[in-house]
Amino acid sequence: MSFESDFKFERFEEYFGDIKQVKKLIDNCGVCGSKLILSHLSDYKNLFVQETARCPECGSNDRKMIHVLN
Repeated sequence: MSFESDFKFERFEEYFGDIKQVKKLIDNCGVCGSKLILSHLSDYKNLFVQETARCPECGSNDRKMIHVLN
């Protein structure tokens, strides 16, 4: 699989602050601040979920994350 070069593994250390701040980091675009559209692709055999975030306002497509399920 070639997903390692495009996607990065989620690290919980990058989330900081109170609940509102963490929700803002996850849900909003880092470029323009609008709500992101999140797409998920599950791979239960290898126990991870690929997440791709896209901004409908500015078109930013900069966040690709792998969430480990185990």
